[in-house]
Amino acid sequence: MALSQPQLKWFKLLIYLFLFTIPFTNAQVDRVKIVKDENGAKLVVNGKDFIVNGMNWDYSPIGTNYTYSLWTKSDDFI
Repeated sequence: MALSQPQLKWFKLLIYLFLFTIPFTNAQVDRVKIVKDENGAKLVVNGKDFIVNGMNWDYSPIGTNYTYSLWTKSDDFI
């Protein structure tokens, strides 16, 4: 049984996709857990503590603290 030209193209495409995805099936996967105890919660990746560094931007002028609210200011100020 011979394949037509469009069928042959699809067959080749499926074979290529199959062959190129085989190496990625054995990729190593990291084990990620959230551990909670009396000290709080922490992120553990592959048995080691994992620290996530980040930042948060908020409009707070120098010398103010968490009680500062931009939304209580006048529209002209904002």
